[in-house]
Amino acid sequence: MELTRHPELPQEYLDRLEAVQPKNLPPELDLFDEQTATRGRRLNKAAYSLKDAEQRELFARDEDAWMDQFGLTDEEKDLMRRRDWIGLWRNGMTIYVMVKLSGVTGTALPEIGKQMRESGGGHG
Repeated sequence: MELTRHPELPQEYLDRLEAVQPKNLPPELDLFDEQTATRGRRLNKAAYSLKDAEQRELFARDEDAWMDQFGLTDEEKDLMRRRDWIGLWRNGMTIYVMVKLSGVTGTALPEIGKQMRESGGGHG
């Protein structure tokens, strides 16, 4: 994994971080790493917004308008509409904000777990 370069981080720190990064992982492993987290910024911002009543109301009234305000890509919107939990995870949505989304969609956490298990237990 190539680490994103941050000008504010000293090279020594980046070298130590690179040294502890997992190597030679199976390709089917769904590793939630820096790249995944970075990719999921829009999804996470959107789902986190659901902590506010105003955002929950907009979501219930017009889900597309709710998604548009966060600049979600067509693929991200599709994942949201289909409630593709493993797809959202693979695209960087953290479990912490996934819980907020599950609350407004009425999706029970065991259902999310079932979908993830059926997809290969979080792999591939």
